Amino acid sequence: MEELYLEEIKNLFIIKDDKILKEKMLEYHDYEVSEALLVISIEERLRAYKIFNSEELSNFISYMDVEDAITIFDDMKPKDITSVIQELDIDDAVDLMLALPEEERAGYLKLMDEEHSSKISELFQYKEDTAGAIMTTSYIEVDINDTVEQAMKKMIAQAVEAETINVIYITNDSNKLLGLMSLREMILARKGQMIKDVMNQRIVSVKTSLDQEDVAEIFKDYDFTTLPVVDHLNRMLGIITIDDIIDVIEEEATEDYSRLAAISDVDIDIDTETVWMSAKKRLPWLLILSVLGFATSTIIAQFESTISAVPTIALFMPMILGMAGNTGTQSLAVTVRGLNNNEFDSKSDIRKHLLREVGTGLLNGVIIGIILFIVTYLFLELTGNADALKITEVVSLSIFASLAVATLFGALIPIVINSFKIDPAIASGPFVTMIIDILALSVYFTLATILIINTL
Repeated sequence: MEELYLEEIKNLFIIKDDKILKEKMLEYHDYEVSEALLVISIEERLRAYKIFNSEELSNFISYMDVEDAITIFDDMKPKDITSVIQELDIDDAVDLMLALPEEERAGYLKLMDEEHSSKISELFQYKEDTAGAIMTTSYIEVDINDTVEQAMKKMIAQAVEAETINVIYITNDSNKLLGLMSLREMILARKGQMIKDVMNQRIVSVKTSLDQEDVAEIFKDYDFTTLPVVDHLNRMLGIITIDDIIDVIEEEATEDYSRLAAISDVDIDIDTETVWMSAKKRLPWLLILSVLGFATSTIIAQFESTISAVPTIALFMPMILGMAGNTGTQSLAVTVRGLNNNEFDSKSDIRKHLLREVGTGLLNGVIIGIILFIVTYLFLELTGNADALKITEVVSLSIFASLAVATLFGALIPIVINSFKIDPAIASGPFVTMIIDILALSVYFTLATILIINTL
């Protein structure tokens, strides 16, 4: 489907008449045109810049990732870029400007009109990944002492510049947020009524410093499409819209995935990223894991005499480690998801979760331990191993104990990390697996020493 419309738009450039070409391209959705702009030739792109005005180009660019938009800017003149940025919603303009080198950013601000320059500069002050950084200052605002007719006129006047008109925010002379109304409520309000008599005074708002992940949680809990942002005096500063929250959710999910995979940054630009840049993203965790790997080697060295006396136990090490690692990772994934969804609001919730995970590990350990007891014993008997029964007992008990310990630590580690106000996704799969490997090996070789070596 995607390839079809891309090919159709690309083929339109055989049309010689610019007016007809523009009309044909505008029959497609802005998103589809934005995708086409990224794949057509430079000559065709320059022609598109010529036939579309700044507002139309900004509509296309608003659907692009920031990196793609900057790529598009490479072929445009600075004054044309400035005009396009000024036509973007203020929050999109800020995101784009922040992605530019500082000297370019300063140049574009100088070329802008004073109104846009001051609005964008004002939003630069907010810390990245906070409510202030993703809000827009383009919204509908009316006075609490307005009549419905006065408010309607103000709403219509502001609608052209506002990012959304679904919610109208009511403030006083000090710009304090006192209420809100939906567009539907405004339309249905009776003539002559005062806004203060029909507005909704129950308001959910956020401060500029709130983390964007917490903002996304509020959107999810309340099914909002917009959310007001206020300062410490409850003065209206801007709004956050659902389209920005969708981007936040995607960004946070990607970030959590990269952490669970033990990668510093999962984003890859195939056009500009070198092998060295990719390696640097993965190197820190690999170094940490290699240090932990020495602990595994140390444990094996401590039980060298046990392995020498009964070499057969080494055959079952990969199975013990694999089972424990997989179980721990499953428990980790369930726990991180629960923490991100705020499922553990109290100590009793955490206690129930840990008990449930340990119980799951114990039950799985019993079932798999019994199965492996039968399989391992038959295998060792067929190979004529004199210590078949003892080795089988060690393997079965180790699986039972390792699965219980693995599920406990797979759940406990992210909870402990979260208690220090650190993202629980930092408890990456490889990190937890390495810790569980150390515990599983310790259990396995300790049982082997007690049940086999000490009885010889």
